[in-house]
Amino acid sequence: MSSVISARIARELEAAILSGQFKPRERLIEMDLISRFGSSRTVIREALKKLEGKGLVRTEPYRGAMVADLTREEVEEIYFVRAAVEKLAARLVVKNIRPHEIQTLKRVSREVERHLRQKTDQMIKQDSEFHRAIFKTCRNLYLHNIIDFLRTKAHIVGYNAWSLPERIEQSIQEHRRIIRAIEARNAAQLAKLIEKHLAYSKNSYLTQLKGAGSRAMKLKEKNFG
Repeated sequence: MSSVISARIARELEAAILSGQFKPRERLIEMDLISRFGSSRTVIREALKKLEGKGLVRTEPYRGAMVADLTREEVEEIYFVRAAVEKLAARLVVKNIRPHEIQTLKRVSREVERHLRQKTDQMIKQDSEFHRAIFKTCRNLYLHNIIDFLRTKAHIVGYNAWSLPERIEQSIQEHRRIIRAIEARNAAQLAKLIEKHLAYSKNSYLTQLKGAGSRAMKLKEKNFG
């Protein structure tokens, strides 16, 4: 029974992390989680261990669990792989997608636009569902699962990108162009759009990471200089 409960709590915590309720580097205090979920310390630790396996949580000595962030090196490595596998999947999407699935994508895209423009607390989740719906149509379960894992692992990168004022409208236009490329069965164009979509998120995160590092260094010099 405890494994069933810990799995449920893990799913709820994952949703909270991916939607931004828990921020990157935020501590996940056991007593707070016990109170939130009305469960035991053992079950909470099992749930956190599951999320650690997905790369969403990190545990540090003397500090406990916290929402994971990513180093520059990790981002570079993840996005190198993401670009390769998503462009590979693009060829299969164009080949295997069915007409009714294209209509479903259009409907999902309109729903995403509504959430993005209204900046609802579901906007990140809905955007992920749009991309998940695209790659599901590649009809290769292993490839789809790899893409889904890497997207979850890199959630902080996408989360940071949404903080940029121009990103919402830009993302909406990119989604529309992606659907047009799929509808035209243009694999080369779809691959280019996917690469551009990934590069923007990656580069904006790395820029913010560099800025944060510079500010921390200046603060350190001021305190100890």
